[in-house]
Amino acid sequence: MFGKRCSLCGGKLNSNGICTECGLDNNKSDKNYRINQSECDHEPLTHVHHGKNEKPEKQPKPNTPRQSWQGSTTTYSGNTGSTGSTGRKKSGKKKKPGRIISKIIAVIVIFNVFFGIFQPLVSDILDDAISGYQENTQDYTRSDPYEYVTKELPEDGESVSFELTSGDYVVGVHIPEGNYQADVSYDYDTVQVDDGDSGLYLYEYAGRTDGDYLDDLRLYNGAIVHISSQTTITLYSDNAQTDNVFYEDNPLAGQKPVTIKEDAIVGPDLPAGVYDLTLVSGEGSVDVDIYAEYGESMETKNLYLGENCTDGKEYKNLVLPKNAQITLDDNMELRLTPSEKVSTTDYYQYYNY
Repeated sequence: MFGKRCSLCGGKLNSNGICTECGLDNNKSDKNYRINQSECDHEPLTHVHHGKNEKPEKQPKPNTPRQSWQGSTTTYSGNTGSTGSTGRKKSGKKKKPGRIISKIIAVIVIFNVFFGIFQPLVSDILDDAISGYQENTQDYTRSDPYEYVTKELPEDGESVSFELTSGDYVVGVHIPEGNYQADVSYDYDTVQVDDGDSGLYLYEYAGRTDGDYLDDLRLYNGAIVHISSQTTITLYSDNAQTDNVFYEDNPLAGQKPVTIKEDAIVGPDLPAGVYDLTLVSGEGSVDVDIYAEYGESMETKNLYLGENCTDGKEYKNLVLPKNAQITLDDNMELRLTPSEKVSTTDYYQYYNY
């Protein structure tokens, strides 16, 4: 999800489309959010609200036909009053300009007096609020994400290094278990870890103002590592458990890649499976909506593919269950090639991490 900003606060979004700052679900259509709008926006300024069971009062009919008088620049209308010799309706008493000006001056004087008295008080309140906010911001420290993790990683293992493009990588399948460090090319290249078994969730990038754990990534078997990078991110470890790797061959191995140039549905347009996605031409967003077997929405993945886009031009190990929907921006062409390894062929279960 990285690359989009929250439509409410401008914060970063995780892969599920949830804002990491305010918690807003950005997967929902903007049409569901109406900010600074009123049901009266399109009503005339003179409209009146009535109760739920209250009917608007009927206006009494005039006893005389409605007349109108039009001058060269202004139109008047009414039912009562007298007319002069020219047939133009005489208006009521005119307010003298001197009275209007005196009222305006009085309002200005009162405002100046009021503002002069309360300005110091308002300034003090604003200063206290800003000072308190700055103190709270400075005192904030990120909690330790490993505080409640009880698993331990062996100290011994092999030294490994993986240069990874954007994609989803399962620990124990694509990456051996171990303690890793990450080298990133850009401040907003991200490493996200979802490990439900350990109760561990990380969203790390070098641009975090509250510190990052890119030099302390504890990856346990079964965790899913989401990489988002314009180019590649390098993971390396000195205690990788390379003997503890288990995977299945992709049932789709050997099949020809599928090329799509427009929106597609898994099942009718391509078989369910695990794919490596490559951008052939164009650039823009690729939205992948995952649905459970009986139609419930499970997850939405928002990818941004292109030369200078947040996910680069490749996305590895994209799991596509039946009925998943792929939505492309215009003028994009994608090639989907079956991935080499899969963690499971139960593609629905994959999204229950």
